[in-house]
Amino acid sequence: MAELRDLLPLVLEKCSGMPNQSAIDQLKKAYRNFCLESGFVQQTETVDVDPVTGSVILYPEADHYIHSINVVKDMNGKRLELGVSYKADASNNVTIVQGHSKVVITYSIVPEMPIDDGVDVNADVLRRWPDEIAAGAASLLRLMPDQPWTNSGLSDFYQRDFVKGHREAFRMRVVSNDEDQFQTQSKRDFF
Repeated sequence: MAELRDLLPLVLEKCSGMPNQSAIDQLKKAYRNFCLESGFVQQTETVDVDPVTGSVILYPEADHYIHSINVVKDMNGKRLELGVSYKADASNNVTIVQGHSKVVITYSIVPEMPIDDGVDVNADVLRRWPDEIAAGAASLLRLMPDQPWTNSGLSDFYQRDFVKGHREAFRMRVVSNDEDQFQTQSKRDFF
């Protein structure tokens, strides 16, 4: 199991001289911000549709909340269209408009604050972007006022690395969710 604590040497390399607990606290915030900005950490559920209301109930991981609904498919794997086949409100409540008894929903999740030391973090994120998450933590640490390690110039430098990482993760998520959406379909045009 991956832990944010494993990234502590990377943070201390970028911002030495601070207590380990401060670095770990900022790692938690950086990991949460990474999940929030990228939407990379996803969960997929096959859920029953209420026959009367069309609503579905989603169960995100413990200590996480649903950030966005990414894909809704019927049981045949056909992608349902937002606004036509289903509706999702600002609170990410999903209502199926067409007659389906079950659907498959993929959604992004984000850890709730405050993040406990024992919360499960996505091992794939820590394996792919350890330097970027450590840079996000170092950026936050470098902005702390009246500390010996405060340096806004270095904070901006590390923030760029962090942004580069979560943008890459965002692109990877979009491509993985949309690989079946962009298959060409022939249409007959009449002139």
